[in-house]
Amino acid sequence: MDNRTGIRRRGHAFLADQARETLGVSGDFHALAEIPLPLMHTAFGAAVCGVAVLVRPEALGLRNSAIADASLALLTALVLVAYDFLIYPRASRPGIEGAALPAAAVGAFGTVLAGVPPITVRIAAGAVAALVIGGVPQLAGRRAVEVEGTATRLLRDIAGVAVLAPVLVAGVSPVLTPAWRAALVGGIAALVSFDALRTEHLSVLRAVLVSLILGALLAGATQIVGPASTQLGARAAVLLVFWYGLRGVAGILATGRRGRTVTMLEYGFFVVVAIGALRWIALQG
Repeated sequence: MDNRTGIRRRGHAFLADQARETLGVSGDFHALAEIPLPLMHTAFGAAVCGVAVLVRPEALGLRNSAIADASLALLTALVLVAYDFLIYPRASRPGIEGAALPAAAVGAFGTVLAGVPPITVRIAAGAVAALVIGGVPQLAGRRAVEVEGTATRLLRDIAGVAVLAPVLVAGVSPVLTPAWRAALVGGIAALVSFDALRTEHLSVLRAVLVSLILGALLAGATQIVGPASTQLGARAAVLLVFWYGLRGVAGILATGRRGRTVTMLEYGFFVVVAIGALRWIALQG
């Protein structure tokens, strides 16, 4: 019998959990039963990507398309948070935990539509956005009910890289003006960084502040690299390495954990290498 209060029934997953509880089977089954299947999120992600295609710059112009994409990203975050509010019990609602990366994915897809003409990159960015919107709330749910493991954190990191990588390609594309490139790269990098820093168990406020700094640094790096008509992938890869190193260093410093000197040196190595590559690119013009 469904004896929970304050939550809608969720069907077979919960009934199976109740059966296991009656039989005395232990483990994480009860917590996992609280996480809804990602069917609704995936369908919603596909719909969002469809709308993003309709409001692409070719149809509305760059300025109007940017406004529409920002509104769509905000709507995506609000819908996901509202859905979690209705589904999860009060003590284990993911909140903005499950919304930051999907919102970044929507903005990333819109950025690619604006700044990366090749259709293959656009299709890949759309697929990534739909998968992130469908899958990341599931990962956030695992964190909320405290069954997040190493594999879950790794999948979340991979999702962040998959969202940010095409944005950095757009960030070095000559299609966008310097102001647009800096704003789009900085904003989306901040959202992805926030999600990554929360994985390090930073408080929300500290994660917001550090992610804004990281976004600003990456936006400045795109201005150093400058637009180019060739080798966009290589330039974007350098920026991605730069962000990865900065994010790691910032996470260690912000948490104040001791005994992580080796890890700090590893991330610092990525930063140094990326800065050297950025300097070389700048000198090459």
